[in-house]
Amino acid sequence: KTVSFHAAHDKSRMQDATVLRQRAKVNLVHDEELAKLLPVRVTIVEIELADGKRLAERIGAVRGTPRNPMTRAEVDAKSYDLITPVIGRARARKLCDLIWRLEKVKDVRALRPLLRT
Repeated sequence: KTVSFHAAHDKSRMQDATVLRQRAKVNLVHDEELAKLLPVRVTIVEIELADGKRLAERIGAVRGTPRNPMTRAEVDAKSYDLITPVIGRARARKLCDLIWRLEKVKDVRALRPLLRT
């Protein structure tokens, strides 16, 4: 259902023959008409099935944009996934939790030890 930042940036995984076969099936095409809509991010996904049938859908608001925001749980999971490899699980969890209650933090210097690598 999703690909983590780590999985997408794992060099050995991205060179695996199975992954390369799947990646070869994907073609990213820049569309100048869609680019004109920026900052609104729109995309068109087209799929050609093995039997030749083509399916297409226009996505009017890409996930994670203001018109199609992520839930708090999704933002938390994504943040944790990105931060954990840098500062470790325990500190990443503490940092995420502290950020969610930032308006109640009496001294922002409490963030400093959690931000160090």
